[in-house]
Amino acid sequence: MCDDGAEEAQQLASDEQLANWCDRFAAYRKRPKRETLLEWLARFDLADISIAHRILDAVLIISEEEILQGYRSALEHLPGWSRKAAERTGRWFFVGAGAAGESGPAMLRLFREANGMAAAGWQPFFLTPLDLPRLSLSAYDSVVFVDDFAGTGSQMVDYWPLMQELIASEAKCYLVLTAITTRAAEAIAASTDLQVRAEITLDESHNVFSAECPLFNAQEKAILDQYGTIASPERPRGFGDCGLTLVLSHKTPNNTLPILHANHPAWIGPFPRYLLAA
Repeated sequence: MCDDGAEEAQQLASDEQLANWCDRFAAYRKRPKRETLLEWLARFDLADISIAHRILDAVLIISEEEILQGYRSALEHLPGWSRKAAERTGRWFFVGAGAAGESGPAMLRLFREANGMAAAGWQPFFLTPLDLPRLSLSAYDSVVFVDDFAGTGSQMVDYWPLMQELIASEAKCYLVLTAITTRAAEAIAASTDLQVRAEITLDESHNVFSAECPLFNAQEKAILDQYGTIASPERPRGFGDCGLTLVLSHKTPNNTLPILHANHPAWIGPFPRYLLAA
């Protein structure tokens, strides 16, 4: 006969489900263990467990290798770029989007690694935003900004006027990302001169609260809202109400449902954005 703990675990999820989730989520920097998933599932009423299961099934996790491959593909297909100086059009510079401590500068290291540009000879190609004014850029030059994800596009739209001032020319400007939503792509295209390159594009069907998402009915979406309010009273659907289930290997975007990433006494998600509790 099962003891109480084993019986409760069986009610929350089957061994097969837990094993599949643990295997699929192994790409995250702090891989959720079986116990972590059971503790998360235990925060839901038993009547809502099927909803929690479908959220875990819907998690789109992007491994570091997939990020690296996306960065390689993006650079290879930029017009005018070549690793051979004689075949490149104009000068090329690569910049982490955003200030120090934000994701862009951190992702620039991965971008450099992905494209085999770690050697010291490539160092002049990799700059900070404050290096741009001294370059006297022209229309023949290209600046590639690197980041990981754009959910609403607001960060890049807000960032663009400063970058435009620092570039001070008609240089071609690209934004290379791992993933972007169609909403963010439209906002960036409308308000900046950046040409976006992203391996993964998420449309409205990836927003679990959207009418275009078939995973949950109206009643189930209302239940998710209730749990989201516990996880994040200010943003129960994630930043910008994006309602995503996206998880990057190194960090969960704040546009993702807070029930997946919140980390505080009232709620602990399996993919915390910050490993120390808030």
